[in-house]
Amino acid sequence: MLAGGALLVGSAFLPWVRHGPGHSLHGHALADAVIALGNNVPGLSGARLTILWYLVPALGACTWVALGLFSNRPVVVRVVALGALVVAAGATLAFGHAIGFGDLGSGPAVAVLGAALSTEGSFALTS
Repeated sequence: MLAGGALLVGSAFLPWVRHGPGHSLHGHALADAVIALGNNVPGLSGARLTILWYLVPALGACTWVALGLFSNRPVVVRVVALGALVVAAGATLAFGHAIGFGDLGSGPAVAVLGAALSTEGSFALTS
């Protein structure tokens, strides 16, 4: 579970776009570059896409906090981990739709892997 949270946090420092515009950008600048391409996601403005991107590492840190504070209540840890999985998958789908799934960098894959590890770890707490 700790490794999953670390992967979620670490994904913020990895490229989310493999090549082309935005390949070296992170955070708000990355979302602005993606939106500037004109391939926006219906219902997601640049600000919403930025918030979605920032939620990925934030929820990685939240998995650590939840594990530390609520390890005796695995349901809380499980809810946080599942939330991280939904957000990581949503961010991957949004960026993949906006720039093309073939142009995604390693950041989204690492984020989804980290969220999956955190979720698996949260269910292993009760085993």
